[in-house]
Amino acid sequence: MTTARSHFYRLAPLGILLLVALVVFLQPGREPGDTAPQTLQCADLAKGCTTRLGDREVAVGIEGALKVLQPFEVWVRAGGARKVQAQFTMEGMDMGFNLYTLHADRGGVFRGRVTLPVCVSGRRDWVMTLDIDGRRLAVPFVTEL
Repeated sequence: MTTARSHFYRLAPLGILLLVALVVFLQPGREPGDTAPQTLQCADLAKGCTTRLGDREVAVGIEGALKVLQPFEVWVRAGGARKVQAQFTMEGMDMGFNLYTLHADRGGVFRGRVTLPVCVSGRRDWVMTLDIDGRRLAVPFVTEL
C-alpha cells in the first residue's frame, strides 16, 4: 500500500527539476532561446561606441575613470528604450551582485552611477552586460590600476 509520503518522495525530484528549469530558462528580461548576448568590442568607453542591437541603434559609454572602488557613470543611448539595466561580471569569477538600473535623463539618455568591487585575485577584466528591453549586449573592458 502506498502512502502520501511515498508519493511525495517519488515526485519531489521531478518538482525540483522543474523549478530549476524555470529559473534557468525563464529569467526576467530574457527571451526563450536567448542564450548569449551580442558582444560589442569598444576600444575606448570614454569616447563611447555605437552598434545595432536588433532594429535599434545603441550607443554606450562612460564618464569618469574606469577604476575599482571609484564611482563612474555609464550612459546608454537607445532610442525608444523603456528599461535599461547594466550588470558587471568577470568570466569564471563570482563578483557579487553588481546590477544597476539606469534612468533616462531629459534627453532620453539612460544613466547610472556605478562602483566596481576589487577582485582579490588582482584581475581587472570585466564584462558589462546591458539589458535593453530584454535584448542583451555584452561590452568587455579592463579597469585602470
